[in-house]
Amino acid sequence: MKQRIFAFLLCVLLLLTLIPYAALADSPGDLIIYAKTIDRLSTRSGPSTQYKDTGTYNDVMGTYVRVISRFDDAGGVCWLQCEIPVGSTLRRLYTGLKRFDTRTFDIDSVPLEEPYLFFQAKVVMTSKAMYGPGYGYNTYGSLTVDKGQTVTVVAIEDDYAQVEWETAKQMYRAWVPVSTLVY
Repeated sequence: MKQRIFAFLLCVLLLLTLIPYAALADSPGDLIIYAKTIDRLSTRSGPSTQYKDTGTYNDVMGTYVRVISRFDDAGGVCWLQCEIPVGSTLRRLYTGLKRFDTRTFDIDSVPLEEPYLFFQAKVVMTSKAMYGPGYGYNTYGSLTVDKGQTVTVVAIEDDYAQVEWETAKQMYRAWVPVSTLVY
């Protein structure tokens, strides 16, 4: 009798362990896509020239970079959100489709950027603006998202929110810990 109970419990434990992995395997959002660059990457913090210029990356020309999403701006330009290695960290930035060899990946397999969540949040604790959702990503130097500021939440990934705000000069997008915001 003890062997049957043990075998039953072992099966239940195995089943509970494997179910989450089976769900992950079927999730299209977990598809990792790499595309080959054919030009240096001139980048922005968001998918349009209205967003902060985040620099040009010459050293990734001719390499494969991870492509996360795509977005067509109001002028019909296709922007790709991609992940660029910088030293031992990463940066998520936007650049034009024209900078990639479209024969090296299927553009239709790149997820469309989710529609804006478009909800406002109040910043309750000043936070450094980050290039991506976590500590494996660089910060935007001295750029901060300041306490008392109102931002638009664009996306949420793990414990981080991609937020957007506008100044008199331009628009910005950056990632901050969800814990620094109230909705």
